[in-house]
Amino acid sequence: MSANVALRNKILNDYGSAIGTGTLTIYSGTAPANADTALSGNTALAAHTLAGFASASSGSMTANAIADDTIDATGTATFARIVSGSYVEQLTLGTSGAQVIVSSLSYVAGGTSQITSVTITKGA
Repeated sequence: MSANVALRNKILNDYGSAIGTGTLTIYSGTAPANADTALSGNTALAAHTLAGFASASSGSMTANAIADDTIDATGTATFARIVSGSYVEQLTLGTSGAQVIVSSLSYVAGGTSQITSVTITKGA
């Protein structure tokens, strides 16, 4: 199946409307196989409230600026999930080359969790 840019942008904008004000939680541990798989042995390190997404362009969309959060637990950040009602999206996380870009993977309780960007892309 293949979609043109206009359709990919429409899908992403609908997606952004569904999860745009959800909570993005950063976790340690091995990421579950997919967003339908329950967390197992993972620790929630920090939880950020999203402030929506910019309109999709060229098959990608980026989250609006995300406020920093106080880190709740110490650990190494490995993945993130956005939860909004019954919707769950599991995202890759790193300091570069991931869907969620953070300033550091080393989280220490009481410190500050900073998300540099969140970008979602819909392939052709």
